[in-house]
Order: sequence, then structure tokens, then C-alpha cells
Amino acid sequence: MINLGLSRITSLLQPLFSTHTVLPWRAIHIAGTNGKGSTATYISTLLSHQGYKVGRFTSPHLVHRWDCISLNQRTVDKDVFLAMEGEVQKRSREQGINATEFEVLTAVAFELFTRHGMEFGVVECGLGGRLDATNVLREQDVEVAVLTKVGLDHQDFLGDTVQKIAEEKAGIFKRGVAVVVDQSNEPCVLDVVRAKVKDVNAGDARSSRFLVQLPSELEAAALNEPGVTAMNLADHQQQNLTTALGAFHHVMEHRQSKIVVEQRMQSTIRDLPGLIQQSHASIRGRLETLTLPPHLIPSSISNEQKKMNTPFQVLVDGAHNPQAAVALAKHIRDHIRGPSNLPIIWVMSLKRDKDISTFIKTVVAPGDHVVTCVFAPVESMPWVSSMDPYELAKEVTRIMGDQEHHHVEVGLDPKSGHPTVAAAIRRAVSISMSASPDTGSSSLDEGGISRADRIPICIAGSLYLVGDVMRAVDDTEN
Repeated sequence: MINLGLSRITSLLQPLFSTHTVLPWRAIHIAGTNGKGSTATYISTLLSHQGYKVGRFTSPHLVHRWDCISLNQRTVDKDVFLAMEGEVQKRSREQGINATEFEVLTAVAFELFTRHGMEFGVVECGLGGRLDATNVLREQDVEVAVLTKVGLDHQDFLGDTVQKIAEEKAGIFKRGVAVVVDQSNEPCVLDVVRAKVKDVNAGDARSSRFLVQLPSELEAAALNEPGVTAMNLADHQQQNLTTALGAFHHVMEHRQSKIVVEQRMQSTIRDLPGLIQQSHASIRGRLETLTLPPHLIPSSISNEQKKMNTPFQVLVDGAHNPQAAVALAKHIRDHIRGPSNLPIIWVMSLKRDKDISTFIKTVVAPGDHVVTCVFAPVESMPWVSSMDPYELAKEVTRIMGDQEHHHVEVGLDPKSGHPTVAAAIRRAVSISMSASPDTGSSSLDEGGISRADRIPICIAGSLYLVGDVMRAVDDTEN
């Protein structure tokens, strides 16, 4: 179960903190509802590009536990991770700490950053901020705190309003530590940020100086760089990028002269298209175009695909809360549905505690087809469970009941009769190829997501579903 608090992680990391009154690496600490992982990846890529040794800790892991930790832009080696995990778990057992799985992962990341000589650690909060295990970081350890987009999610733990959730997430702010916030947040979130910065710096008449952001001229230069413009980044991707650049700029200002900072920012903006591509390649399941392997394409279609020599691609996104659903729906409307308002085939599974009604109403449109499935139990996270696919199908039907031409079904494996992610993907492909949209137009986007001869497919609803999709793609034996 989720068990927030700092006492166990403090005990678990006591040897590290007693040895280092200040950690040998500087933390960039990131909280927020949406965009944390992407912003963390942008920041680590930007810092690595400048030659710094950078560790990154994000959550949740998609396939393997060690996926959440990277050292110098590479996922930590499995054996290195397991050895460190064993050491931390032994400490927890012998001292009666009873650390949670996330606390163990946090401790493993911090120990690995230290032992492998990282200069920066980009650390993403797991849940909330104030009581999150990563908030064991002390004020002397943190270079800059970052708050990405805040919205409704995990209300049982963080509060039932955006303002209350923002207050919990702003709990990572520390005295004398700069704060960068996504400026597209709601006014109530920005109000909370300003109040919290003033509060943690009580007695400092110039506390507002700790609230920093990317200079407007640099933001304009970055977003208007021709290569960046050509990438057609979604609005939320631009916001994440701008926030990351704000944190990066602050770090550079604290380490270089003004002239050097200007030169490095100019060169960074010039190289930004390639850096964005590197970032997107290392953070999975965020508006990711995925090419399906032959074993996920129905056998009756596979030969046809080979003859056409056109890979079958789908859009995969971990959107799982109302705010993320809005961003996904906008991207699909702008880049996939297009002026012809193409229908979408959704492969969908959601966690039981999510706002299902808002999610469905936001992303599903009349004429869409929904294939529900169930994601597998999550390793070491027994409290995470997928909504029953039959129950989800009924909910979608109920919610979309007043809309015409929608279709809902459960993706069943033809041999076992059980609902699986792989079966849902194969069913979606079959529907896509057998009921192509009557648009008479060519592909809207490169990569085969939208084509005149097939209905586009989007897989969404949970990052845990994304993890199962990645496993299904790799599972050539089954």
C-alpha cells in the first residue's frame, strides 16, 4: 500500500547523509501532476550536453524496476541495480525499517548517484511532494526545485482541490533554493507557489528572487528555432520544455559568467532539435509512435503488410488523469483527426481509482471505437489494479450513450477467451484495416499513424498499460 512519510527513508539513508553533510551531487527536485518525467528527461539531456555527469530518477518504471534510474543517459545496468537494491533491502530488514518499495528505489538511486560520481541528480517525486520519499533531500542538497503542471489526481492522498494538491507538491520548496514553475498553471497554483516561496524564506525581504523562470527572449528563441518549430510539439510538450530550460538556465547562471551563459544558451538553442529527439527517445509512452512487430498484427493482415512494405504504427500515451486527457485529446484533434475529424480506435485500460467519466468524455468522440483490456498486476505494487475490462466497456457505453456511431468491445484472446493487452492490440489492428475511414485524403502525419487506408489507433489510459504494451512488443515467443 501507499504509505507516505519521511521517517523510514531518513533512517534508510542515514549512512549516506551522515557521511555527506552535503551530497556530492546537486539535486534538481521535480514535483507536479503531469509532465514530471518529460521535464526531468529534458533537464538531464540539457545538462549532459554540457558535459556534466547526470543521474536521473523517475517513476513509475514501465517494464523493469531498474528502468527508473539512469546514469549518464543510460539505464543503470541490471546487475549494478540488483546489487545496490540488495544492500538497501538488507539495511531495511536488519534495522527494522520496513521501507516501502518506492523508498527502497529512492535510496538505491541516491546511493548509485553518489557511488558513480554524478554531478547532478534529476529527481522526480513519486506522489505529492511534502511527504514523498524524495523529499528527504535537505536544503543544502538541492540546486533548484521544479513544479510542473498541477491538476487533479490522487485526491485521496493529496486533497480534493487543485489548490490543496499544489500545496502538497510545493512542500518540496526549501529555504534559499530557487523554484521554477510551469507558468501555464492555473492562477490558484501560481498563488500557492508565491505564498510557499515567501513562507519558506520567512524573514528574507527579497524572497521573491528565489522564484525564477526562463527569460522571455530565450523562451521565444527556443520555441521559434526552425528545427523545433518543424517538430510540431504539442502545447504541453512546449510547456515542459520551457520549464526545463528555465531550470537549466538557472543552473548555468550559478556556474558560469554572464558571457559564457549567453554563449551556452545560444549553442543549446541551436542544438535543441537534436536534444529534444534524444529526450523523447529516452522517455517512453509520452505521445510515442510505436511500430508494431509482426506478432501483434493478425496473421490475416501480416502478409498484406509485408507486400505493402508499410509498418503498422500506433500512438502510445500514458495519459491517465483529466489534465493529461485534455492534452492528449488536443494533440489527437490537431495532428491525427485533422479537418476530416477522423475516428480513432482506442485501446484502453485504466486504474481503478481514476476519474473514468471525465477521461472518457475528454478523449472519446462520436464514431470512435474503444477496445478495453486489463493491464497486469504491477511488480511490488499490489495496491495498483486495473479496472475490469468488462466493467470499463459498460462505463464507456454508458458515458457515450447519447452519442451516435460509437463502438465498444473487450479485447479477448481467441484461444483462451481472456482479455489481454496483446489481444486488444490485434483486435484494434483488425478493425483499423477492415473499416478504413472514408476520407479520400492521404496521411495526416508522417509515420503511418493517420492514413487513408486505415483508422488510426491510440493506446492510452495508464502508464501501467504502456508498460504492458512495451512487454507485448518484446514478447516474440507469445
